[in-house]
Amino acid sequence: MNTSTSLFKKSLMIAGIAATLGVAACNRNDGQMTDGAAADAPKESASIGAAMDDTAITAKVKQRLASDERMETAKIDVETNNGVVTLTGSAPSGDAKKAAEELARNVAEVQGIDNKIAAPGAMDDLSAKAENAADKAGTEISDATITTKVKAQFAADDMVKATAINVDTDNGVVTLKGEVASAAAQKRAIDITKKIDGVKSVDDDELKISQS
Repeated sequence: MNTSTSLFKKSLMIAGIAATLGVAACNRNDGQMTDGAAADAPKESASIGAAMDDTAITAKVKQRLASDERMETAKIDVETNNGVVTLTGSAPSGDAKKAAEELARNVAEVQGIDNKIAAPGAMDDLSAKAENAADKAGTEISDATITTKVKAQFAADDMVKATAINVDTDNGVVTLKGEVASAAAQKRAIDITKKIDGVKSVDDDELKISQS
């Protein structure tokens, strides 16, 4: 391979990377924080005034989600803190997950999005990557890896994949919050979580059975 051909291929590669980054940037509206900053943002409003503003933002996002046919079978919870919207729950596909984020971003007052929606396929990929990373490191499984594995198992399970369950892990202790349709679904979610490698215990005090 001559030098000119090599340089041409490198140029194409650089252009492709730049184009990819450009598309990613377009997904975030001007003035909104990065996804990483949104994920690390405080999960509580800074003041009473901020809490009132956050409540209004949450209502607007929920209204957009409810009015979009792509969200018809999705089960998405919305929480806003200081303008940062956290999306949790489940979506029927990766496209629906992306659509939910897009709808939320287009609310003018939104400062950033922390998209934690579980979706088939996407969560499976994340789980596999997390497992590979843990195997290579040869260290104790991290809380983030445990959370990802639990969400992946929920998304793949017919009984619990349509439920809105928030998963949080702290030092191997997994906390499950939200509502499930039945006692059977509640038990299934707990049993799935207990079987994940690295889970020390499960706190299910806030995993309730829907009264509707």
